[in-house]
Amino acid sequence: MKKTTFLALAFALLGTTVAMNAQAQDSPQTQTVLQEKQKVTAEELPEAVKAAVENSEYKGFTYGEIYKIAPVKEGEATIFELQLKKGEQEPIVVRYDEAGNKVTS
Repeated sequence: MKKTTFLALAFALLGTTVAMNAQAQDSPQTQTVLQEKQKVTAEELPEAVKAAVENSEYKGFTYGEIYKIAPVKEGEATIFELQLKKGEQEPIVVRYDEAGNKVTS
C-alpha cells in the first residue's frame, strides 16, 4: 500500500514538473531593454531642440526636468524628454530628437 501511494505521488510530481517545463519552453521570451536616462540642464540641450520648443505651441513655457535618453540601437537618435510648465498648469512631457523633431512615442 505504501509503495502504491509513493509511486502515485512520484508520478504526479513528475507529471507536474514535465508540464511546467513544457509550458516554460512554449512561452515566448521577451527581452526588456532599458534605455539609459541621464538628467541634463536646459543649457545642455541642442540648439535645434531649444528652437523647436520656442517655435511650437510650447513657446513661453519654462523647463522642468530634462532627460537625455541614449539610443538602444546603433543608428537611432538620442531623445530629449522635456517637462514643460506654464503658470499653474500641470506640467506636460514632450520628446524631441537631437535634430529638433518632435517624437511621438
